[in-house]
Amino acid sequence: MIHKPKKMIVANWKMNVTSEKDATGLFLSIKNVVSKLEYTTMVCCPPHMYVNQVAAHVDNKNYRVGGQDAYPEESGSRTGETSVLMMKNAGAEYIILGHSERRHLETKSDVSRKVTAVLEHELTPIVCVGEESRDKNWKKALAQQLKDVFNRVPKKTPENIIVAYEPIWAISSDKKTPATAVEYMEALEVIKKELQKIFKTATAMSKIRFLYGGSLDDKNIEDFLKNAEVDGFLVGRVSHDPRILMTMFRLVEDHMQKEMFPQSS
Repeated sequence: MIHKPKKMIVANWKMNVTSEKDATGLFLSIKNVVSKLEYTTMVCCPPHMYVNQVAAHVDNKNYRVGGQDAYPEESGSRTGETSVLMMKNAGAEYIILGHSERRHLETKSDVSRKVTAVLEHELTPIVCVGEESRDKNWKKALAQQLKDVFNRVPKKTPENIIVAYEPIWAISSDKKTPATAVEYMEALEVIKKELQKIFKTATAMSKIRFLYGGSLDDKNIEDFLKNAEVDGFLVGRVSHDPRILMTMFRLVEDHMQKEMFPQSS
């Protein structure tokens, strides 16, 4: 039997649940299925104010709770912010950082500070990176983004870092054109090459987990499962749809089953 780590699906609910009842109801509607999965884990990222309520229902290692962002300072005069420590105390174990929908609100230096703070509080950052367009300079732009975010980040624990490739051109609200597995692999080569320079060791690449995110759903996830080296997926647009999520879980499970037991498929 081939041993393979479980695939991770990060469900970013964004602002698509608007009450505690909706948040807990959505989580409860999928947790029983997720708890029985053999090859897939889920990180559920509800709006900040529902993290505590959702985390109260976490009782299985197959699913965990994360935050959609967090401020790097623990406390202080920061009206409207939610600190990393607050998120940790609410039950979050993962924090999405640098998401494309937040890039106009923060600098790459801000993201770098947040990554450092999340690691210092022993949580796992899910760091989103991705180029604006696939022009002639896209590789250079992607590499620079990684330098800006990771150059100041502690290099001791790369295994606690998740990088989500989230190309801006693949998540335009009017186009919804996902990247292909081939395009993801091209980007992954750039990402790994740059991170190897930053962390100064090839072994770091075997510890960092890499996800794809961008207009992903049950229609295109198989392309990545079959044709890309991907550790999991950051799901946004359909993450609050239990039916679609269940289909995606099933597709991942079926794929992993065939990889681990090829003779039985």
